[in-house]
Amino acid sequence: MGGLSAALNSGKSSLLTNQKAIEITGLNVANVNTPGYSRQTPNLTPYPALNFGDFFTGTGVTVGSIERSHDVFLAGQINEKSVASGFEGAMTNPLAEVERVIGIGDGSIADEFDQFFDSIRELSTNPGGEVERQMVLQRGSLIGDTFRSTHDQLQQVRGNINDSLTSKVDGINMRSAEIAELNKRISAIEASGQDANSDRDRRDLLIKDLSGLVGASSYETSNGNVSVQLPGGMPLVEADQYTPVEGTIVQGDLELRLKFGSTDIPLDRKALGGEIGGLYEVRDGLIPDVIERLDQLAYAFTTEVNAQHQAGQDLNGNPGQAFFVPPASHTSQGYANPLAANFGTGDIQLNVNGTTTAVTIDATNNSLSDMVTAINGSGAGVTASIDPSDNSLVITPDVAGENVLIDTSALAGGSYSRPTFSAAGMASSLSMNITATVQISAGTSSAPGDNTNALAMLSLEQAQTVGSDTFVSAYGKIASSVGVETSRNRQATQGLEDSLIQLENLRDGIDGVSLEDEMINLLKYQRGFEASAQFLSTVDEMMATLLTIKR
Repeated sequence: MGGLSAALNSGKSSLLTNQKAIEITGLNVANVNTPGYSRQTPNLTPYPALNFGDFFTGTGVTVGSIERSHDVFLAGQINEKSVASGFEGAMTNPLAEVERVIGIGDGSIADEFDQFFDSIRELSTNPGGEVERQMVLQRGSLIGDTFRSTHDQLQQVRGNINDSLTSKVDGINMRSAEIAELNKRISAIEASGQDANSDRDRRDLLIKDLSGLVGASSYETSNGNVSVQLPGGMPLVEADQYTPVEGTIVQGDLELRLKFGSTDIPLDRKALGGEIGGLYEVRDGLIPDVIERLDQLAYAFTTEVNAQHQAGQDLNGNPGQAFFVPPASHTSQGYANPLAANFGTGDIQLNVNGTTTAVTIDATNNSLSDMVTAINGSGAGVTASIDPSDNSLVITPDVAGENVLIDTSALAGGSYSRPTFSAAGMASSLSMNITATVQISAGTSSAPGDNTNALAMLSLEQAQTVGSDTFVSAYGKIASSVGVETSRNRQATQGLEDSLIQLENLRDGIDGVSLEDEMINLLKYQRGFEASAQFLSTVDEMMATLLTIKR
């Protein structure tokens, strides 16, 4: 009877083990389309053998563990691609909007430049004509409107990006909080000797989401917890604790901060990746650069047109006024050290309301500080200073509203690039200064037929007044740089999406569920279950026979 009892135990364990294996197979089949699910496989192990008479005989089988299929290297590759794909993918729509705003078609700034100089050309053929003069005023006003509209639309794109960032903050915190909770559960379950396969699948999926969202990276500790960090090394999740991310409006833009108790740590572009990093890149990188270049273009256009217009006379015989409202101050690029900057030698030409003053910079006094001293001692009608925030040279007219044209092209032989000037916010403030047709200085005299100054203004159309570019070609370079970046982004996004799909397919092939394999396993475990049942039936008959003999 002892042997038959052992056989019954073996049959029972086999029956239960095959039943459990069928349940696991059914779980795999049920989750064949579940994102992030990893195939689970029962590991069957025999019970320890016992001594029955002269032999050691096995006592059955059990499911020793349930193994989760997981390729660590492949998961890491998917997370890395998710970071890059999220970064480029998030940039796509904002870049398309910027490309639309910075166009070169009808109604663009380039088109308005052409229209403005066409009106000057018409004026030069009939300098006393009221219609021609009215058209010049209108085209001047429209070019200011177009600059302001372009600037405003770029700011609107920034606002849209801020809205997108706001909508993603809750998603970061929800995923971080869930990962921290899963860390706690997984650690507790696995400490008891059980498998936390489903929780690990969910945690891996959340980590992948955070990788694509903020560029997070992760590593697993010895106790099964996962630590999640931002690209700059700041912690998001440690064990069962997470660091919340908060959004704060700073100067109109949403700034993300990590909340460590009562301490806030701001997160800039370098501290973030993924989708949010891509949005930051457009908002804090590309758009400000485009606006700065538009400011430089508007500055050059305003000061050059003003200077030439002031060289003539209006119909009343008065000296020409500034055509556009002049910039209030003129700011150069920044320098590392105002005392060490060496700009070589040459003359700086300062044209203030038509009066030109040469400021000589010699070999012994050619630093930024020396330049300030020389300008202030020249009597040119301007005041120079150094902005301590970035060591830029700031030149301000002594009389508000006077136009200042600064030419530093004669400086040569220095170890620092010569100062070039612009005015912040010029693109958003360009507007007309003169309002009446009689104020237009078409000639150098008040004679209605004098077109000499109109011809001089017309020559600005082809003059290389923006570095080595004309007004139109300078704008074309701005539009081209945006177009090139947009095209690069489209190609990068498509390539990364394809790579990510390939990695996901490879992961599904290795760690995912194959219905064909599961059907084979189902048949295998079903046959094992049926055989175990038949075995138990046979042992039962044998025991009944023995009982009958005993009676």
